[in-house]
Amino acid sequence: MNVKKPDYFCVYYINFEKVFEIAMLIDNKVAVTEESTGDSKHTFKVSARIQAMLSKIFNASGDSSYEYAKSSGLKRTVEIKSTNSVILKDLIEEIKVTDETISSGQETQEGQLIIINDIPLSILNEDEMRQMKLIKQGLFDRFTHEDISIGELFKSIANDYSYQMIGTKGENNKYLIKIPSDAENEFENKYTIDDLLMGEVTIIGIYKGQKEVKDLKSTFRYLTENGQSEEQNEIRHSSEQNNDALLEPKYHFIDVLAIVQKIKM
Repeated sequence: MNVKKPDYFCVYYINFEKVFEIAMLIDNKVAVTEESTGDSKHTFKVSARIQAMLSKIFNASGDSSYEYAKSSGLKRTVEIKSTNSVILKDLIEEIKVTDETISSGQETQEGQLIIINDIPLSILNEDEMRQMKLIKQGLFDRFTHEDISIGELFKSIANDYSYQMIGTKGENNKYLIKIPSDAENEFENKYTIDDLLMGEVTIIGIYKGQKEVKDLKSTFRYLTENGQSEEQNEIRHSSEQNNDALLEPKYHFIDVLAIVQKIKM
């Protein structure tokens, strides 16, 4: 299968540590400079047949020739810049599995590199996400209780929080991803989470099999779920027991390495 890959792109999000480690496993030789040398040689030859004025007397003739050669060399050195995009593109070249592989029913093994082309994304936990962004940005920093900073307490709980996003490609192929939430350095090039919702993006990652949303754990989710009463859990269990398959769909979970926007030249 001919794998469709972007030739040019800008990066929304990249887990550079993961991308760099995988790229170095593929090829740990990084080009730093490139040299090209051009040689040129110029030759000029002059020959003349000289007939002496006295040739009639002595019946003599003479040949004269002169050759001049000059060579020059031009050496050009180009410094090669290794940016996030350059290293990511090297990794993309090695990918053999795409969303078309999954759509065609071919077996996809857990751990394979995969690229999902041109997929729209939506936030799964948007209300929760907006609240957590406010907490991480310091909304409660000035509140204290018995000398305990409420803001710092909430931030520690939200330390491993992540954005949960879903996307659908085709009729039945649903994808689930998560992106770690960081108040300062979440996305590249001053993008925000909302920029990922505008139009289609391309996801590069590691295929992790089929998962349910409840399989994505975090400290915040653990505390909120355990805060429910036994009675609420029993009511929910009895009312949803026969509809688990409908309420808890399975998604193809992708461990995200990067999210990019294709550029057409």
